[in-house]
Amino acid sequence: MKVSFDKWYPIVQPSVSVPQDAFYKRVERLNAERALNVQLEKQVKKFHQYEWEIYEMRMRQITLNIEIANNSRVRIDVEV
Repeated sequence: MKVSFDKWYPIVQPSVSVPQDAFYKRVERLNAERALNVQLEKQVKKFHQYEWEIYEMRMRQITLNIEIANNSRVRIDVEV
């Protein structure tokens, strides 16, 4: 950073161009946000996959319970 010690008008000039530095910071921020979004999307997909598996298991359990109930009713009807 260059600093001039003029008695009346002190001037401070940055050594790196400010727009270029701001651009690089924006690129870093956007890359970090994108990486976070990709990670969250993977977690959401995994969550929905597990949710679907749980749904299938519950439906299978309900189907089996219905079949068991029907079989016991048939046995009762046959035995009586």
